[in-house]
This record gives sequence, structure tokens and C-alpha cells, in this order.
Amino acid sequence: MFTDWLQYRWNQLITTWFDNNLFAMSFYGTLAVIYSMFWTVGLFYLFVDMTGRPGFLMKYKIQEPYTPMTKSQLLDLIGQVLFNQIVVMVPLFYLMAHASEWRQFPTGQLPSLARIVADFIVFIVVDEIVFYYTHRIVHYGPLYRLIHKRHHLWQAPVAISSFYCHPVEHVICNIMPVFIGIFLMQSHILTQWLWYGLVIFISLTIHSGYHFPCMISTEYHDYHHLKFNQNFGSIGLLDWIHGTNNEFNKSIAYKRDRVFMSCQSIKQLYPDEN
Repeated sequence: MFTDWLQYRWNQLITTWFDNNLFAMSFYGTLAVIYSMFWTVGLFYLFVDMTGRPGFLMKYKIQEPYTPMTKSQLLDLIGQVLFNQIVVMVPLFYLMAHASEWRQFPTGQLPSLARIVADFIVFIVVDEIVFYYTHRIVHYGPLYRLIHKRHHLWQAPVAISSFYCHPVEHVICNIMPVFIGIFLMQSHILTQWLWYGLVIFISLTIHSGYHFPCMISTEYHDYHHLKFNQNFGSIGLLDWIHGTNNEFNKSIAYKRDRVFMSCQSIKQLYPDEN
């Protein structure tokens, strides 16, 4: 059976690479998932941004006018991202891996699809709650100037600027909303890796400024970078409850905030209003 084959391959993976060690899987394995997803997807977007190639993709850029980064901007961007990934994330994930040992997260028998879906539902709800309120807190005057302003230097963000932020913000707004649901649900390590990979992919995409066919919309978060006081959440539930997307809902970006299947750009499908 297919499930038996998957279980066999999984047993091989965790034995060969991690010697069935939960700490190694939680620390080295999780960082490998995050870094590989971040730089594989991030460098693709960065290449398109810096070269404008392949040219047919540029019509899906929603930010106008678009100005390519300067060399100094690029170096500053990469420097801050690497600082957060190495100096901040390595010791933090070391501690989180020990928390995984304490919670005795499962690693052996693969979880059922139903359990993975249930965990993901909790992850999404917890992430929305924690991210929305921590995000609103760092928009408060003094905290904004001290912490969150750095991220908003990118009014027209690019993909890897998702990690361009103050280290404190990176911990409380980027990492903890993603980890808390995992900790509460005592999720299987494979479920964790799937969740981390998905979150990184979505974070890069919504900061990319590209709205591609058949892909999640980037309009919602891009509007937040444009206006600052709208769209604080991940999925929009708490923005709807608190009314922090009212202005967005009246904009042309709201009409464009959807998955579309046409090869035409979203701006061709929903032209700017006079």
C-alpha cells in the first residue's frame, strides 16, 4: 500500500539523516526546511526583480511604478535577512528544539491526513490571533519607531524583505505565531515541516509584489505596506472583526484580491478606476 511505502521511506529518512533523534529533527531538520524554501523561492523572485526576466512575468507586478533595487539596497536587505536567519533564528530554534523534546513531539508513525488537516486548522487560527495582535502592537507609536519601522522601509516590498525586520519583531511577529500552534497541538515533526514550508512560501509570495495566475493573492498585504493602517492580519478574519480593512474593502485592490486563472494580468481583468 502507498501509506506503507510512505512510512518505510519516512523511517529511512529519520534513521539515516537524524538517527531517530527528536532534537536533531526539530533543530537541524526544521532550519533546513526553512532555509531551503526561503532561498529557493526568494532567489527566484529576486532574480526576476533585478533582471526583469523572463519579461512576460513583469506584467504580473502589481506595484507601479516599479523601480529595481540599487546595489546598496540589495546589500542592506541581504545583510539584515542573514542576521535574522543566523544570529536570531539559530539560538531561538535551538531552544524551541529543546521545547520539542520536553513536549515529546512524535516522529515515528506518520500522522493521518485528518490529523494533519486538524493541526493546520489550529495553526491558521492561532497564527491569525497572535500575528494580528502582535502586529498591531508594533504599529503603536514608540514601538513602531523603534521596531516595526524597519520593515516598512519597504513600501513596495520584495519577497525576501519578509525577513527584513528588527530582530525583536522577527521573534514575536514572524516566529512565535507560527510555533505556538505546533506547541499546543504537539504536532508530528512532518506536520511541522509542512507548516513551516507553507508559511515561508506564503510569506515570500505576499511580499513579492507579483500576483500570478493560479497563485494566492498578494494584494492584501501589499496594501498594508502601502497604507500602514489596514490589513494587519494573515487571513483577514480579525481585520474584519475590528474593521481594520474597511478602507481596503473600498479599493480596487479589494476587487483584485482573489485567485485568478487567466493568463492576463489582474490589472487587465480589473482595470484602474477613474
